[in-house]
Amino acid sequence: MVVFNFETEQRLETDLNFTNQADCHAAALSSFQEIDQAVEIRVMEIPERQEMLEGTMIAYGAEGSEIGMYACNTLRSSTD
Repeated sequence: MVVFNFETEQRLETDLNFTNQADCHAAALSSFQEIDQAVEIRVMEIPERQEMLEGTMIAYGAEGSEIGMYACNTLRSSTD
């Protein structure tokens, strides 16, 4: 999971040690609650022909503005 804050343009957290998706999403929510306690998380709608990591989520603050994004995806490795 990589959590990115739009307001500061900083990466908040990177963690690769989750055993399941639920734990990853819970950790991301906790990170965004440090910015805005009333954060709401929604799936990012990806326009056609735009490349974006599948499963990217957008965090919205209490005022409805986007405050950040994250994705919880399984790492892929090559076995060449």
